[in-house]
Amino acid sequence: MKTIYSFLMLLVAAVLPCFGTENHADRIVARVLENVAKIKAEQPEAVPMAFWDFDGTIIRGDISEGCEFVGGKLNKLYKGLIERTIEAGLCTVYPAEGGWDRYWNHDYARMKEIGRWLAWPYNAQMYYGQSVAALDAFCEAECEKVYRKWYFASSMKIFHALEKAGVENYVVSASPELFVKNTAKSLGIPSCRCRGIRVVLDGDRVTTKVVHPVPNGEGKVENVREFVLARPHGVAVAAFGNSYSTDGAFLRYVATQPALPGGAKGTAVMINGGKVVPGYTEHFITVDQEEVVGD
Repeated sequence: MKTIYSFLMLLVAAVLPCFGTENHADRIVARVLENVAKIKAEQPEAVPMAFWDFDGTIIRGDISEGCEFVGGKLNKLYKGLIERTIEAGLCTVYPAEGGWDRYWNHDYARMKEIGRWLAWPYNAQMYYGQSVAALDAFCEAECEKVYRKWYFASSMKIFHALEKAGVENYVVSASPELFVKNTAKSLGIPSCRCRGIRVVLDGDRVTTKVVHPVPNGEGKVENVREFVLARPHGVAVAAFGNSYSTDGAFLRYVATQPALPGGAKGTAVMINGGKVVPGYTEHFITVDQEEVVGD
């Protein structure tokens, strides 16, 4: 096992790309790969898997809304994909002219007051009848042109190092899957590893029927389990999020799994999560980061 671990540490040094100056990425990668070595020593056929929230974890801000929540208020960073698709005439409910204002300041604001269980699925439902191919082409181009510049430098350092060391990265987000799957090219992973809020498709057309479980809170745990069960010899070894309310459940699930091969432990990382919620302290690594790749 020591030989395997030594080899993996050399591999880390070789594959870590040069992103930013924050110093926590190396130790997180080393911790994950130490546990991967324990698993592989006992179960060589195991496929290690890492699970990532997207908004506020991989990308600074929210790819749907274009904002980040700081100091108790929302700050606009860029035009999110909802605004951009409305402007491009790709949203069924809202016209290009004035549609964003109606969505953001009226409809969505009221739905959020009722609950995110209503508001967040609506972000996928409001494209009903639209062509999936047209949405995919537009969203992928925007991710390549705009949003990848807003990816956290440290998150990308960890993400790429794990992938190159044989850990498969998966994204589980409460943004619409119509958006999230089109980040795959910019992340360098297959789109089938990206999960967001899904709606049933009618051929190439979007419908309003939501697919459950919705990947939020405990629903993220269920989506992680689905990915692991669908991957032969899959083992969840790491989880990354930025919110105790939306990501805490799946991070704790990965960190507290019983009886991983070789006595390994899952690694859970909370990024910019603020004050630690009681009950999570012993399970999570907590880090702060702000540098983005575009810097």
